Amino acid sequence: MTPHPAPDNDDLAAPGQAAWGSEGVAGTSSHRWLPVVLPPLIALLTLGLTFLYWQSEEKNTRTKREQNFEVAADQIAYNLKDRMATYEVVLRGVKGYFEGSERIDREEFQAYVSALQLQATRPGLQGVSLILQFPGKALAAHLEDMRQRGFDQYAVRPPGEREWLAPITHIEPLEGPNLKALGLDVLTIPPAKEALDRARDTGALALSGRLTLMQNAAPGLVMYMPLYRADADNSAVEGRRQGLAGWVSAPFRMEDVIHGMSREFDADIGLQITDSTPDAGAASPGTGPGDAGAGAGALLFSNLKTPAQGAGAPALQARRELELGGRRWTLHMAPLPGFAQRFQDDGHHPVALLGTVLSLILAWFTWLLSTGRERAVALARDMTAELRATRDDLESTLSAIPDLLFELGLDGCIHHYRSARSGELAVPPEMFLGRLLRDVVPPEAAAGCHAALQAAHQTGYSSGHQFRLELGGVTHWFELSIARKESAAPGDEPRFIALSRDITERKQAEARSHQLAYFDALTGLPNRRMLLDRMEHALGNALKAAQVGAVLYIDLDNFKQINDARGHTVGDMLLMQVAQRLTQLQRPGDTVARLGGDEFVVLVHNVASDMESAGRAALLVAEEMRAALEAPYTIDTHLYSTTGSIGITLFPKRGEGVEDLLREADTAMYRAKDLGRNRIRFYEAAMQADVQERLALEQDLKKAQTLGQLAAFVQNQVDAAGNVVGGELLMRWDHPVRGNVPPSRFIPIAEASGLILRMGDWMIQQACETLARLQVAGHALSLSVNVSERQFRQDDFVERVRHILAHTGANPAHLILEVTESLLIEDLDDTIARMTEIVQLGVRFSIDDFGTGYSSLAYLKRLPLYELKIDKSFVDDTPDDPNDTAIVQSIISVARHLNLRVVAEGVETRAQADFLVESQCECLQGYLFGRPEPLAAWVERLTK
Repeated sequence: MTPHPAPDNDDLAAPGQAAWGSEGVAGTSSHRWLPVVLPPLIALLTLGLTFLYWQSEEKNTRTKREQNFEVAADQIAYNLKDRMATYEVVLRGVKGYFEGSERIDREEFQAYVSALQLQATRPGLQGVSLILQFPGKALAAHLEDMRQRGFDQYAVRPPGEREWLAPITHIEPLEGPNLKALGLDVLTIPPAKEALDRARDTGALALSGRLTLMQNAAPGLVMYMPLYRADADNSAVEGRRQGLAGWVSAPFRMEDVIHGMSREFDADIGLQITDSTPDAGAASPGTGPGDAGAGAGALLFSNLKTPAQGAGAPALQARRELELGGRRWTLHMAPLPGFAQRFQDDGHHPVALLGTVLSLILAWFTWLLSTGRERAVALARDMTAELRATRDDLESTLSAIPDLLFELGLDGCIHHYRSARSGELAVPPEMFLGRLLRDVVPPEAAAGCHAALQAAHQTGYSSGHQFRLELGGVTHWFELSIARKESAAPGDEPRFIALSRDITERKQAEARSHQLAYFDALTGLPNRRMLLDRMEHALGNALKAAQVGAVLYIDLDNFKQINDARGHTVGDMLLMQVAQRLTQLQRPGDTVARLGGDEFVVLVHNVASDMESAGRAALLVAEEMRAALEAPYTIDTHLYSTTGSIGITLFPKRGEGVEDLLREADTAMYRAKDLGRNRIRFYEAAMQADVQERLALEQDLKKAQTLGQLAAFVQNQVDAAGNVVGGELLMRWDHPVRGNVPPSRFIPIAEASGLILRMGDWMIQQACETLARLQVAGHALSLSVNVSERQFRQDDFVERVRHILAHTGANPAHLILEVTESLLIEDLDDTIARMTEIVQLGVRFSIDDFGTGYSSLAYLKRLPLYELKIDKSFVDDTPDDPNDTAIVQSIISVARHLNLRVVAEGVETRAQADFLVESQCECLQGYLFGRPEPLAAWVERLTK
């Protein structure tokens, strides 16, 4: 056999290579779909998620806008209704004023309405007017009466004979356009007549439809409140018609009302107000052309640029209904362009855009990964370029560091620097190179810098060293941080990186914080914290040096009255002047501090070496300060007067700390106030005992009512013939250990602690329950109850009195609330308004201890009073003392001319009683007619 020739190696390799190459081509072909399919698929998925997010945020934005619009619409409706309610309160007050007066003089009506300050507190009202109704046949008498009052040109308009006339007889403010309305017969205006008749028949407030106001011939509305005669039967419609005396009215323009409430409304909400009462759409004579709207009602106000209804209305709208004075107002509200802009939250648009961009980037990145190995080389080349760019960026970042960056040697030689603030240096930074630290910084700073350099050499890092430099005439503070730089080659000289940071602003902030922490912001004096620290040092030094010091606690007298009456600005200026006067009297080393409010403390060092001498010296210092505080203060060209009550305590004492010293001086100061103010008192141990006794008494008083220790007593009040006509309720406290605690002891404690509120309500409850029992037994007696100022000032006091009267069924006309003249010192207008509201319940008021307080006759005419009580101090010396006799007769004479009943307290002798009866005093009270006795026994004796 001829053997076959052996195959060539190249020939053997060819098939294998051909096979490998075929697989490579096949593998590549099988994955070519990835760059085409996968990136678009990922892009679609992420874009879909981005769209869902954007759609959700759009929905949230719409929801937020709708919710805020609804809240704003509710607020507009509420504020408008509340403003109408304030107008109604004004009319009710005038109605009460009318019902409490026999005749309304022009001056009285003007004074009453002026006190209401309508332009400031009720913007929108044109004024307040009084309308009187009388038959047409009484016109001549009415004209004569008005002309006698000073209205020579007064006439009832329009002229003509009518069965009933209802002209405007009083209007305030009586000036300008309001003069045109005087004498107008409002029954001739159909919209007004409809509201007048409705107010007359219902007895409640009635609001007219849209009409033309006489004052300025402009569209407006009028509120009417009926006035009835005292003998009218208001329980039925016919009785109200027969007993009608007139009306009190308040005209207003809706544009003025909305303008006055502009701060209470959302400026970006458009408002349209329509009178949608069934009869509002019908035009009536007197309303003027165009006053009545279409069948939908009369348009009262609108600032909408598009109609509130119809096809062209905005998509976001609100509609509210208000029932006011028998009429229905429909409020249409729609957002203005500014409202939508407030909720134009476009924050999700950039997020959606970013999501879109990221989706595209992710798809692009997927395409990059799927393109193959050939792109890796290009990517590596790009990354190398990016690293180089990063290196350059880091280099520029280091150059941009605002701190001074140095490279130093161990000897302090500067080898390199880098800083963006080299302009602050005193010399060009190039001059630092090769120089030592001690050559470029002051010696005191160089020593610290070298110490920090040695610490960094030992530990590797040093920080926190601070030094000061003068740069450009300005002091700068720097903080030095030094880190050891590891050398590349062993044996090289160590190098250090030093970073010097400017901390001037931090130093200034620390100084400001120290000022705020230890000094009073208003006066600049040390505050309580600084005072306690200095007292600690002073107490320690006094113990070591055997010297006596003193603490003077100063509290200004009646400062609150100046602060409340003239405002906090005047009060602050007064406090700064007080601090200045005290500082001027301050000895070197002493401390004048302000604890807060109107309280100051003076710390006096080393007064003397013994207590007796120190007491005399401290008294001289205190007297000098008291005299300085007594001088008038000039603030904005006005003079103000105040004094100071000063308490003194000496130190050191055995076992007493700084808080004890402050407490002792405070206690002494309050003793000075108790003695009449503007006085100086030293601390005594008995003072502390009084404070502890007062605290114990307050704790017992808190439990007294629960344990039944408080009881209601009553003292008779008799008429001139000696017949019992009523009584005054008095509170008594029978303590199981202390016995009978006098009211002069526990009433002030109750006032100070707030217990008087609960005790006062209990006494009114006892009085009303007793009146109800006496009423059932057929005794028409009155009971007087004392009301404290704190109780009267409570926001819900009127409501509590109303609730007690309704709960007990007592006749309010037999309940007399006694208040003192001190109640009238602060906020007289608020006092009158609250008393008027209570008088409208039927309750009567009495001024207790009249003549001992401010005794101003000016308020007697303004207050709704029933009686005056002459204080016992005036009755005691009558009729022997001519001065007290004259005072008592004067009080009785004034009260008689003001139609006020007079009660004389403290009648103990027959001579006093005879004198009071001869002086026409209507009611007497005192031991001569009976001592206070338990209420239950008094009622039982009367009802037998």
